[in-house]
Amino acid sequence: MGRPHPPPRGAGTPFPRYVRLVVYCLIVGVLYYSLRQLVGGSDDADGARSETRAPPFHDQQQQQQQENDDFVPLYKDFPWYQSPHARHVAHKANAPHFPSDAQARQQLYMDKLAVAERKSKKRFEDVIGIPGTLIKTQQAADAVRAHLHDLTRGSWQPMARTKLLKHVQDPLYSKCDKAHKGAGPRPETQFRWTPATAPLPFSSPDQWCRVLNGRHILVVGDLVQYQLHELFLDALRDGPTACYGELNCKEDTRLRYLRNDVLLNNRRQLDQGGQPGADVIQWPFLASNILKAYPILLLNRSPVVESDDVFIDSLISTLRDIRNSAPDALIVFRSTAIGHPYCDDATGPLDQPLDDTQVASLPYGWSELPRRNTLAKIIVEAAGGVFVDLGAMLDTRPDGHVGNHDCLRYCIPGPMDDWIDVLYQVFANLASHP
Repeated sequence: MGRPHPPPRGAGTPFPRYVRLVVYCLIVGVLYYSLRQLVGGSDDADGARSETRAPPFHDQQQQQQQENDDFVPLYKDFPWYQSPHARHVAHKANAPHFPSDAQARQQLYMDKLAVAERKSKKRFEDVIGIPGTLIKTQQAADAVRAHLHDLTRGSWQPMARTKLLKHVQDPLYSKCDKAHKGAGPRPETQFRWTPATAPLPFSSPDQWCRVLNGRHILVVGDLVQYQLHELFLDALRDGPTACYGELNCKEDTRLRYLRNDVLLNNRRQLDQGGQPGADVIQWPFLASNILKAYPILLLNRSPVVESDDVFIDSLISTLRDIRNSAPDALIVFRSTAIGHPYCDDATGPLDQPLDDTQVASLPYGWSELPRRNTLAKIIVEAAGGVFVDLGAMLDTRPDGHVGNHDCLRYCIPGPMDDWIDVLYQVFANLASHP
C-alpha cells in the first residue's frame, strides 16, 4: 500500500470558520444595540420619567373632579338650625316652576287669587250662608268666619301642662315619649296656643258630644289629616278603638277616616297598571251612601307639587260634587302647615313666622303653601264651607315633630293637641249662631 496523502490545507477546519462568522455577527449586533442605547438613552429616559409622572397627575385630576362632584354646600337657612345643612331638592325635575323673586311671587299671588275668585263665584253662585248650620245669610256667615279666623291668630305661650293627651292609637305618634330620657314631660308639650283676642279654653268630651249632637264626622285627606283623626280619638275616648267607631257619646257619634291626599272626586279606586299607586293615595269618598251617613266633612288637601291652576280646578270640582250630592253637608276645611327641614334641630317655638325669603327657600312645594291656603279659603267659603287656618298655628312649631326625616307630622302629645280645642270653638260658634 502506498502512503496516504495528507488533506489539503484548511480542508479539516470548515466548522470553526463558521463559528467565527457567527461570533463576529453577534459582536456587531451588540455594538449596534449599545450605540443606539447611548444615542437614544436620554430621550427614552425622559420619556420614561414622563410616563411615570403622568399617572399620578391624571389620578390627581380624577380625585379633584370627584371631590368637586361630592362637595355639598351647607346653609343656615332657617332660625331653628343648630348648624348649617345641605339644601333639599325643592321640586321634581318635571314639576312646575315657581318664582323665587319677591315681586314675581307677589304678582303670582294676586293673579291666582283673582282666578280662584272668578271661577269659584261662577260655580257656587247658588250657595248662600253656611249649609249644615242655621246660618242662612251671607252677612251672618261672614261675621262667623271673621271670628273663627281670629282663633288662629296668636302665639305659643309657655304653660306648665301636666294633664296631657294619652295617645293609645298608632304607635308612631308616641315615639317621642319613648325616646324622651329627661325627667317630667317633653319640653314641646309645655306651650299653649293663645289667640290674640282671648285665651283658648280647654274642651271636654262632654262638650264635644253636645256640640256634635249625634252627627257623624268623615275625615278626608293625607296622613297629617289621619293624625287629626287620631287626636279626636285620644281626646274623646279613654281607650283604643277601631279606625272608625263611637266617640263615647250617648248619641252614638261616629268618626271615620278615608285617605284621599288631593281630595280627588274619583268614584272608584284608581290604579296604576293594575295595582293602586303608593305615592298619592286617592281613596273614593264621594259615594252618595258615604255623604249621607256623614253630615260633617273635615277636609284637607295634601301639599303636593302641582300648578296653581290644577289646585284651583281640582278643589272647585270636588266641592261642587259634594254640594250636588249633599247640599246640606257641613264642610270644614283645614289649612296645611309648612314642614320644617331638619326639624330635629329645633328646641322650641319660633318667635315669629318665617319671612318671605325664608318661605321661598322651603323644599317639596312647602314654599307655595301660604298662597295655596289662601286659594283654598276663597274656594271653600264660596262653596259655603268653613276654612280653619290650623296650619298657621303650626308654622311656628319646628319642634315636636316625629322627626328623623318626618318633619310634617307631630308626636302626641305635642303641638297639634291644641287643634282639638280650636275646632271645638269652631263647632260651638257654628251651633250658637242662628
